[in-house]
Amino acid sequence: MSNLRVNCPGGSYDVLVEPGGLQSLGGYVESLLGPARCLLIADSNVASTHAALARDSLEAAGIKASLHLVDACESNKRLSTVESSMSSALDAGLGRSDCIVSIGGGLVGDVAGFAAASFLRGIALVQVPTTLLAMVDASIGGKTGVNLVLPGSEDLGKNLAGAFWQPRLVLADPEVLATLDERERRCGLAECVKHGLIGDPQLLSVLSDDLECLLAADPGATARLIERAAKVKIGIVEEDERESGRRAILNLGHTFAHAIETDKALDLKHGEAVSIGLMAATSLAELRGMIEGDWVDDLRSLLGRIGLPLELPLARDPAELIARMRFDKKVRSGQHRLILPVSPGRVECIDDIDEDSIHHAWMQVMPS
Repeated sequence: MSNLRVNCPGGSYDVLVEPGGLQSLGGYVESLLGPARCLLIADSNVASTHAALARDSLEAAGIKASLHLVDACESNKRLSTVESSMSSALDAGLGRSDCIVSIGGGLVGDVAGFAAASFLRGIALVQVPTTLLAMVDASIGGKTGVNLVLPGSEDLGKNLAGAFWQPRLVLADPEVLATLDERERRCGLAECVKHGLIGDPQLLSVLSDDLECLLAADPGATARLIERAAKVKIGIVEEDERESGRRAILNLGHTFAHAIETDKALDLKHGEAVSIGLMAATSLAELRGMIEGDWVDDLRSLLGRIGLPLELPLARDPAELIARMRFDKKVRSGQHRLILPVSPGRVECIDDIDEDSIHHAWMQVMPS
């Protein structure tokens, strides 16, 4: 087991990376909160597996556990889902000394976190991520949120309502990843590539060398990857909890990704959209003459070997994509603000990027 400590003004907590750790969840929660009540907000896909095991562990530790299921699709990442979750918390009789436990990927964690931050003006949150993407990124750092419908359209703007609410514990059990399909595992590796680009060049080599084991969800190789990638996220979050400065670099590729992942016709998962976003951001950095060294082909090769897309599956009007980007949270005073890579381990935050340059970047990831 690896125990990584996160120290933030909003709360300090442990990130436990423990193969088989899901069976010990009850003991960990009881040691934090005593004989509390809890509401498990879980992905409906894991109701009979991970959520059932978590509930058994909690009740064996003397914790009364109720279950609320969420269909983990992007269209459900909205305020009504948070409201229904809080209604379940009321039905379960949760008070201010009780907690919400998230069992699922990043979408469920965002919904559960927002509910925990809002219910009774804030109760304890425990994150139990069941996807690689959530283990290395979404469960750490206290960002919660849901999508809002954009003005004048039916499109969704990513994470435009939410709160910063640090969990009391994150428990990452690599063994649960064996139940994911291969597409989900590939998506999780996209976030690890991003972490390598922003803060740990050696992580890219680890991904390349251990790729076969990682795609097969080998618990040992996966645990080592989670620990290394999580350390990148933790270091940045500790320096800038509320994204007032350095934490913005975690959005590498994401401003592009958020403009396409809610497009139902594209059928892109978050990690796939991030992969395309990384290539768009890299193309923009090339256009601006920012790239140092000869590494872009290696990045393209690694993403391809992982099995992630390098371009959009269907053509889209770049002007429409740029219009969606204007609703991104990183926009400042109407000006685009993007994170662009310089070399593995080094990125820069660039303000006031002209739309012609962004148009060029989108054209580089259009289907051939």
